[in-house]
Amino acid sequence: MKSDGIGVFGALSIGVGGIVGGGFFATFGITAAGAAGGTPIAFLLGGAIALVTAYSYIGLTLRYPGPGGTVSFITQAFGQGIMAASVNVLLILSYVAVMAVYAYALAGYTLPYVPEGLRPIASHVISSATLIGLGLINFAGSALMERSENVFNAGKLAVLGVFIVTGLLASGLDWERLAPAAWASPSAIVASGMIGFLAYEGFELIANASDKIANPQRTLPIAFLGCVLIAIVIYSLAFIVGIGHLPMEDLIAAKDFAISEAAGRFLGPVGFGLMALGAVLASASAINADFFGASRLPPRLVAIDELPSAFHRSIHGKSFGSLLVIGVLALLAVNFASIEALSSATSGGFLLVFAAVNIAALRLAPETGARRVIPAVAAFLCLAALAITIWQLLARSETTGQAYAIGTIVALALLVEVVFRILRGRATASPAK
Repeated sequence: MKSDGIGVFGALSIGVGGIVGGGFFATFGITAAGAAGGTPIAFLLGGAIALVTAYSYIGLTLRYPGPGGTVSFITQAFGQGIMAASVNVLLILSYVAVMAVYAYALAGYTLPYVPEGLRPIASHVISSATLIGLGLINFAGSALMERSENVFNAGKLAVLGVFIVTGLLASGLDWERLAPAAWASPSAIVASGMIGFLAYEGFELIANASDKIANPQRTLPIAFLGCVLIAIVIYSLAFIVGIGHLPMEDLIAAKDFAISEAAGRFLGPVGFGLMALGAVLASASAINADFFGASRLPPRLVAIDELPSAFHRSIHGKSFGSLLVIGVLALLAVNFASIEALSSATSGGFLLVFAAVNIAALRLAPETGARRVIPAVAAFLCLAALAITIWQLLARSETTGQAYAIGTIVALALLVEVVFRILRGRATASPAK
């Protein structure tokens, strides 16, 4: 007998597909360079924050189901004031930044196959072509997007599985590189973990499909918590394999394609190429899903009068204006900002958005039935982790730009909303003159 709606496996697949993949490949080298042997701990800290935040999403999604997701939760809790609206814009900008990170990562894993002299220009060409191509796939329609996403997801999970299983069984795994003596300082581990926090972005996509989920009371808790736990296990094992097989100095030297370099140590050239393929599939999958999700946010903000009506314009029923603006912003980001700055801006943006969602869950607890202590702890962890990260980044001259990147994305979100409200006010006042 066929059941209606998305079941447990389907909802879990949305979350796992949204989380696992692109962020891990993109931030492996950056996170490991900062946390050293403590990198698995750094990602466990990020996973813990994602896990308690997922609890907030469960209660809010059950109480306010529908495609609105995070935007609906923020609006329900805080109304349509400028700060709440700025958080919603920050969510869009964070998606834009993370798409640029994934495009940068995809290009990075293909560059070893490009002549060295052509690599600088090839990086821009490959990353830009990827964003344009996947933007066209999304414009072509959701059916093509979903088919391509299924292929990407199957490929990336298979490749990661081969990497983890083979790496754990292969000889040469040096556990000393993961011992406490090889860890960076506690603050550096926290900061590195939060820069890599973007690797957990994606579980919130389950909320956008909540109105199509069967038996949500049972399905949503399993999907939200399960996908984060699966991601924690996969990431932890993959970091153990990567750092255990690749000396830290070699990992830093191969930062843009560190996973391929690690696989090459125990699988040879075939392993190097296999992980490069996995990175391409994972990054393409993440861009594809984020393009799909991000392009649907501006029209929702238009509906609650938080963005100009131009974002609601469509061609053949598709949000052309929204897709175009998001695509152009992602192209600008990937071509004019470093992956370190983009990763920091993305993680900082999502930490702030998730802090706001946790505070929303705290405020709406009487309606959702959630225990107040968990969203309160989750909000505190998000804000504390962000503060430690910014402090750590500002403490070193070579990373101050990453701290400024976090400030820039937050300021830009606020500026967009301030300018829109000024222009809206003038437009409203004009007929009266």
